[in-house]
Amino acid sequence: MSKSNMQRTGFTSESVGDTIFSLVGGTVLTIDMEDKVIPSGTVVVENGTITNVGKANEVEPRGTIYNVDNHIVMPGLINTHTHSVSPLFRNMADDLHLMDWLKTLIWPAEQYLTAEHAYWGARLAFLEFVENGITSCADQYFFAASVAEAVKDTGITCLLSPSIFSGPSPESKNTLETALKVIERYSGHEEQTGVIPAIGPHAPYSCNSDTWDAVVTAAREHKLIIHTHISETLDENRMLQEQQGMSPSRFLESRGVFENRVLAAHCIHLDKTDMQIFKESNASVSYNPVSNLKLVSGIMPLQKLLSHGITVGIGTDGAQSNNSLDLLTDLKIGVLIQKQKQENAAFFTARQALRMATIEGARSLHLEEKIGSLEIGKRADIITIDTEEGLQTPFYKEHPNQAFSAVVYNSHGSKVSNTIANGNFLKKNGRVLMDKQEILERASSLGRQLMQSAGLL
Repeated sequence: MSKSNMQRTGFTSESVGDTIFSLVGGTVLTIDMEDKVIPSGTVVVENGTITNVGKANEVEPRGTIYNVDNHIVMPGLINTHTHSVSPLFRNMADDLHLMDWLKTLIWPAEQYLTAEHAYWGARLAFLEFVENGITSCADQYFFAASVAEAVKDTGITCLLSPSIFSGPSPESKNTLETALKVIERYSGHEEQTGVIPAIGPHAPYSCNSDTWDAVVTAAREHKLIIHTHISETLDENRMLQEQQGMSPSRFLESRGVFENRVLAAHCIHLDKTDMQIFKESNASVSYNPVSNLKLVSGIMPLQKLLSHGITVGIGTDGAQSNNSLDLLTDLKIGVLIQKQKQENAAFFTARQALRMATIEGARSLHLEEKIGSLEIGKRADIITIDTEEGLQTPFYKEHPNQAFSAVVYNSHGSKVSNTIANGNFLKKNGRVLMDKQEILERASSLGRQLMQSAGLL
């Protein structure tokens, strides 16, 4: 496991060599308040920060110049809900409903997890993130200290939410106590590590009232985002109605959860009163379309959430319930099923969709002042997408709306040519700048060991 200590490590010299550089000639999608599109633009980066954005003939490039003509230049993607260790379970728990999936395969297999499994599983997830243009994520899982090491050794930003249950986890008999140790270790070191501590009570059905009360106290004391799952299935809603006499959202409101900042995954089965709770508390929702389709949990009511003024980002969920971690592919699927649900092809445009994967995702993580758009003073989290590929041809720079469509409807992760996080190239000219082979070999070996221990191989 990594021996890094409060420093961003794991980068090759090539990835950190240019403290000042400019991306010149690409079609720049700023995703700012006006969604400006600059057909032939320049983005200047100095020491990890965007210092200028504008037309190539008006902005003087500085430092190393990268010609990105015939590329789309846009903010890095923000994955608002994932379980980073989950690639180790990929393709081993499919074609089941959520509770069967959890109880018969996932939870039993997780009992054999170790810190080493968690580190290399997270490295594998983050490798896939970098390949697919994801520069920030919101994670919830066990062995958060190992995941934090993987974050540091990759170079992305992670809202790290150690999972909490009322019962024991594979890591600890007291999940809250273990979570607080990680939170205290990383609090105040976000800039050096890329780790932003949060707290991750699993769900209303897996955490009892006492646990939620303790979570609320910890969140208030440490000023933490509460990252949880809410109303993922109708069974969950029925379970809480039987146990507490109210919906999951109203139960959490009764415990004071919504007095804090909340990021809730799924939220498929919210009623009007639940949505009002979200609106009044400024809670955010993570839309996980592919995982929800695969587990047949339902289709999130995007139109109703938006009409209530609720912030919605998009997430992959974990690879154990999605299989891939390609947010661009998920974005296309997520948009199309919403159009079908509304029976309205004009509902939720490509422009709105791209905001959901960038600036709205940043807002969900309360990082909109730092990431999510290409604006002066923001962190240089940037990706480029090649428009010379057959999939993108023809591409007309002078038609601004086509650029949004080209990203949302034509692209997938493999078309990302450069991934830049915090001003560091993590993928350059189509090649990831980390030891990909080592990550694949270690994760594959440990994954096989895990499945054998669980009796699944």
